[in-house]
Amino acid sequence: MARVTTISLDNRPLQVECACGDLDLALHDRVVAQAEHGLVAGRVVTVPRPVSGERPSARVVRRMTAEDEASIAELKILDAKAFLYTKRRISERGMAMRLLSVHHRFDAKQATFFFSAERRVDFRDLVRELAYQFRIRVEMRQVTQREAPQLLDGLGPCGRRLCCSGYIHQFQPVSVRMAKMQGISLNPTKLSGCCGKLKCCLRYEQEGYEAFHKGLPRRGAEVTVDGMKSKVLTHQYVRRITLVARSDGERVTIPTDALRPGAPEPIHSDRPPAPPVVPSEEAQPKAKARPRPKPKAKSKPKPERQAAATPTKGRPEQEGAAAPKRKRRRRRRGRGRGRGRGGQGGGGQS
Repeated sequence: MARVTTISLDNRPLQVECACGDLDLALHDRVVAQAEHGLVAGRVVTVPRPVSGERPSARVVRRMTAEDEASIAELKILDAKAFLYTKRRISERGMAMRLLSVHHRFDAKQATFFFSAERRVDFRDLVRELAYQFRIRVEMRQVTQREAPQLLDGLGPCGRRLCCSGYIHQFQPVSVRMAKMQGISLNPTKLSGCCGKLKCCLRYEQEGYEAFHKGLPRRGAEVTVDGMKSKVLTHQYVRRITLVARSDGERVTIPTDALRPGAPEPIHSDRPPAPPVVPSEEAQPKAKARPRPKPKAKSKPKPERQAAATPTKGRPEQEGAAAPKRKRRRRRRGRGRGRGRGGQGGGGQS
């Protein structure tokens, strides 16, 4: 039965499963393995275990010797020289890219240049120049904004080594909903890591928070505590308690498990429940009799309008019809010369 172990490659946050054969390996042993693209150096992260399925393509060649350690030190010098030369050539060419690191393969026949850029960059001329300068095979690899700190390494806001450089080998999605569920302040400067994205550590306890909040009333929901209606303010995952505000204005903490379905009504231990107040029959106000609606008054039929005959000059009025009173129209008479000579008419001749 074949034996398999997992090694973590040097200078790259990547783990590879390798067949180890009969080698007796322990944790943290330095080894040299034959991978898909050549020899690589790494460290054992899992104890060799037997497998019955297919063997991995990579295999452990040997434990690292003193000669291998000396060659690794020389490769680090080559990495530094290639990095400085390439960075200068990128600046002289005016290319919109940022060189992050350079890693030579264990056999020094190939080097990988990691860079980041906002857009796609045409680096074909640069590759030809580097291959001619160093006499090696050149591979240019563009990384994302989240993978850049993983290659550069460093310290996080917590004071420890970056999680992505230490042991995270595959990024998982992180959302703002996780921060809301955990009750963390939604401050972008506190939620963002060195890469400018949400911190990977927001996902560490997400499964525990999801199991804790399952079946609990949400914030703002109404519950009954001490026989009073109360409002849920917040849940505390670590202490397993819930802060509620009662109807009398007092804030109390109760065990969170008391709010789960099927649990008895929660009672605050510092204060006994208030006895229910049953109003007496005398104190109960009598229901007022509802006034009956007043009947609507019947509307009187409107009299039909009679067409009034308007008398005209020269025609007698019809018999039986009341003649409407005519309003006397005051006529304005002229002033000055026209008054007196023209008779009773409007204006006379001057």
